[in-house]
Amino acid sequence: MPMIDPNKIPKLYFYRWLLYWFQPIFKRWFKLRAEGFEIVPKEGPYLIISNHSHKLDQFFINVIIRRPIFNPGSNEYFRNPFKNLFMWAMSGFSRWREFLSPSLRSVRYMRNSIKLGHPLAIYPEGRRNWDGETRHIFLSTAKLIRLLKVPVVAVLSKGNYLAWPRWANKPRKCPITLHFAKPITFDQKNTDEEIIDWIQKAIYNNDNYTKIGKIRGKRPAEGLTRLLWRCPICRKIEGLTEISGKILSCTQCNKEWEVNLYCYMREIGKNSWKPIKEYADLMFKEEEIVPIEHSFVDYLENDEQVFLLSDVISLFREPIYPYHKLKKIDEGNLLLTDKGLLFIKKNDGHSIRYAFDTISWRSTINNFIFLIEYEYYRTFESENTHKDFARFEMLNESCLKWEPFYDFVRNMWMLKGRSM
Repeated sequence: MPMIDPNKIPKLYFYRWLLYWFQPIFKRWFKLRAEGFEIVPKEGPYLIISNHSHKLDQFFINVIIRRPIFNPGSNEYFRNPFKNLFMWAMSGFSRWREFLSPSLRSVRYMRNSIKLGHPLAIYPEGRRNWDGETRHIFLSTAKLIRLLKVPVVAVLSKGNYLAWPRWANKPRKCPITLHFAKPITFDQKNTDEEIIDWIQKAIYNNDNYTKIGKIRGKRPAEGLTRLLWRCPICRKIEGLTEISGKILSCTQCNKEWEVNLYCYMREIGKNSWKPIKEYADLMFKEEEIVPIEHSFVDYLENDEQVFLLSDVISLFREPIYPYHKLKKIDEGNLLLTDKGLLFIKKNDGHSIRYAFDTISWRSTINNFIFLIEYEYYRTFESENTHKDFARFEMLNESCLKWEPFYDFVRNMWMLKGRSM
């Protein structure tokens, strides 16, 4: 089945049909409420910005407004041809990479949808947050707002994190409220900093302290070790395990914590409950980033040190959009060194090196994939570099821990390079 032309705007008949029939069901099933949506323009283009904690945030806004809204999405939703067709018919389009630096193709698509009079929704955090608190806003958001020259509507979603935390395997039954702000128009007189500051205040939320009446669900601790990737007491990495979906236990110090559906935890034997986020904030400490012992000395360069080592994982190569077909390279171990990432193949023992100066950015997707974009030469004679994605699929450990480790070690490498 051929891929849909990403530059072609759909007629949206299918989208409107789904909204008509499923809007009441969707609204009742997810207990959706809205405040202030009466002031949202009934026609014409505008830009919606919102915080992003739930997998279905874009559909919640669509259901309330009852108009087709164009949404950029991750490559994950467009790899399969049938899924690509569905997302295209539902006004979705690939942003090609992180919102930190969207592709020209994505920006062109946004402008075309605005010119045709459609609303556009973006999530300036760049991805779903892990702990229920709104992340920092990328500066490119302000540049996009000035480029589109349309009113901006801020939507603050509350309860969406509690309804489906990113780290959880399944959603919970929890009321979700969408707060719509009065449309505002920015002009060239507004600085990037002013726009970003307004957005940050308009969509900031910390769902860990949102008052919710009742949440229904099962196994509240299931998947939590993706977020809590080390024991907060003895500091053992990957030391926590789940017990019956309700308890977290450390395999080294034997401490145990009870977890509830409101994303709170308490140590067994104590009365005080704390938000899971407070434990998550304890995961990374700079002073604990030290070289570790390993058995891969023969693969390292002189004086090269290792700071993080994975279990056996899978490496996939993914070409840049729109060529989505994945190619499995091999299984093996991933090492984070003071010079970059090093993948040691399990089958033949060969290695693949991704030096820091060839890596454009990194991210985590689907809760178990550490993703990087890197540059390479197709041939030794070529002077032009090309870009691809490398996907490290970590099904049996937390991929989230690789983000702070990678950022810290890379910053060390940059500082060392400047001082030479």
